[in-house]
Amino acid sequence: MIVPKAFRDMCVWFMSDIEDDIPQGQDMISFAINRLDEREKAEARAFLDQILGQSLSDKELSDIWFRGGARIGFMDESHYRMILDEMRRRLAGAPASFEF
Repeated sequence: MIVPKAFRDMCVWFMSDIEDDIPQGQDMISFAINRLDEREKAEARAFLDQILGQSLSDKELSDIWFRGGARIGFMDESHYRMILDEMRRRLAGAPASFEF
């Protein structure tokens, strides 16, 4: 599976030392999404629709997360699905259902 550039451009912001740079009122997901222009947001959302619409395992989603350039991980592999789904929801214009 080819990971699109827009998804990679969003995932690279998921790193442990970025928290101090995130403006008040944003979380890591909002901060990463706000780095994309509208075309990139549409591309990232389409990719998330594709991977979350398939029957991929939590391990496969974890692999995609890290291939996207993210540098933080989770002990529980089900959290990758939760974060990716939240990213997709917010890219579609939904309000945050949790902060990360």
